[in-house]
Amino acid sequence: MPVKNPLNLLLLCVLSACNANVSQTEPAIDYAKEEAAIMAVIEGESKAFWDKDFTAFSGYWLQDSSARIMGWWPDGGVTVNEGWEMIGPKIKQMMEDNPTPNPSAARALRKNINIRIFKDVAWLTFDQYGFNTGDNAFDMDGRSRETRVMEKHNGQWKIAYVGWLLEKGVREKEE
Repeated sequence: MPVKNPLNLLLLCVLSACNANVSQTEPAIDYAKEEAAIMAVIEGESKAFWDKDFTAFSGYWLQDSSARIMGWWPDGGVTVNEGWEMIGPKIKQMMEDNPTPNPSAARALRKNINIRIFKDVAWLTFDQYGFNTGDNAFDMDGRSRETRVMEKHNGQWKIAYVGWLLEKGVREKEE
């Protein structure tokens, strides 16, 4: 049936274009690939932290004002760092004040990993078991209940949020 009213024809074209966009689906997420990439960021950022390599450390982070670190531990209570403009210089100064790498800290175990992955955002929780290595500024001695929020930028996962609660002295055996 021909459309005689030009306004109806225009409306039909707009609706057809909208319908065409709705029917296009995004590619499926390769969960195994994305999980491996996310865990590589978690491991790489931790290693860079304990190696006191600020350049490598900062490469794993979303460097804007939305970045956050929030945590608690028995020795210091609550800590909140808001924005890369606060996080970056603080971590850099910590590394400069304590420059000796601590490779034994990288033995930290991660268990009970729970990951949710979406197109450009992921969040995960895990238990991390750290050791007392004598590096008081960098040790996370005991079980730390960890949370990460990751954002994907230019195909790379970046850390946007770190949350941690340290249960000092709680141990887990290495497997």
